[in-house]
Amino acid sequence: MSALTTVFEADGGERQIDGVTLLERLEACRSLLVAPFATERIDLIAAVSEAILKRKAPVSSFAKHFGFWIRHAALLRLQQDFGRRHPAQTLARPRGLVFHLPPKNVETVFLYSWVLSFLAGNANVVRLPREISADMRWICELILAALGNAADRSQWLIHYPSDSDLGRTISAAADARVVWGGDAKIKAFETIPLRNGGKSIWFGDRFSLCVLDGETVAALSETERGELAHRLFNDIFIFDQMACSSPHVLYVVGDADRHLAGIKTLLQALGAAAADKGEASATGHQIAKMVQAFASAAGGLSSEVTWRNAMLTSAIALGEDRSEQRVGGGFLNVVFVPSLAAVSGLLREHDQTVTHFGFPADAIRDVAASNTALGVSRWTAVGSALDFDAVWDGYDLLFELTRLVRVT
Repeated sequence: MSALTTVFEADGGERQIDGVTLLERLEACRSLLVAPFATERIDLIAAVSEAILKRKAPVSSFAKHFGFWIRHAALLRLQQDFGRRHPAQTLARPRGLVFHLPPKNVETVFLYSWVLSFLAGNANVVRLPREISADMRWICELILAALGNAADRSQWLIHYPSDSDLGRTISAAADARVVWGGDAKIKAFETIPLRNGGKSIWFGDRFSLCVLDGETVAALSETERGELAHRLFNDIFIFDQMACSSPHVLYVVGDADRHLAGIKTLLQALGAAAADKGEASATGHQIAKMVQAFASAAGGLSSEVTWRNAMLTSAIALGEDRSEQRVGGGFLNVVFVPSLAAVSGLLREHDQTVTHFGFPADAIRDVAASNTALGVSRWTAVGSALDFDAVWDGYDLLFELTRLVRVT
């Protein structure tokens, strides 16, 4: 409890407070809750969106996406959808104090869960990593400034050393905890209790993949192929392919003899799109991709491996089974399967997102419905793998972060 906590402030500054003071202030926040989708909270988030989208200086793609996701019209749609799904004779009320622990590899993801928790009326405390990107700090400053203007003291962005006991202390005061960052992080927190009646929401290690119809890809025009390549680029190269929903395997429904040439042409276009964007992966990733490619070829798992440039490496698998190696930085295993239904039999418990291209909507719905085993919480079109939604990884986050009061 004596450990010092860094508190982030709207002007970019930081101040230090001790653990006892932090706990007292977090406890006080539990008396500052508001009803879900209070007008003042919708307006505050919409103002942050406007500041992001109107910025004249260059803005990263993730910042633009976040700004678009929280625009006023989108928040109203979220509110309407939330209201429609309530059971009869119930009122939704905030859960209380929510403790967020973002991952290191995709630092922005906490913004989405924080926004949903904030709109749900909760008080929130977020443990940020010690080092965050310039755009991330700028967005945090926008949020803190908006909170300051609204005299809202129920939201905290902090940092404390990983070897302190503050994670345990804050958990004991929290009514809910949102843990991002993988199975090891979940294991570190799963035995740490929350306030009585508290709820933990876990986002562990996940694996995602893409399924393409080989016949449709082969028939694409050059323009259509370029458009598909750019959508694949968005799914794969943002966050260096380390987001839980970024695909690592391309399942191709078709026959290698007939469709491999079209897939290779698509991969060439994907590599060119990455080069155009200047998305060269880090040196470590380039080495890891090379090592994995050699291992795949030497182990007789691939018929060929291809370096298209420093951005993209691909391996054409010899069989239907896929590699579990998550290399990142632009490494794809290509696996041919005879049918869309065959993909269902290859899914595993820790699979999260399946992006798809070239199939009728009812075919995707049918194969999703046929999979009653654990695994896969999302089927979505190629290009939208990173589009965060209020329903994520099997959780309806707005309902997880509220409680229902029965009124009869």
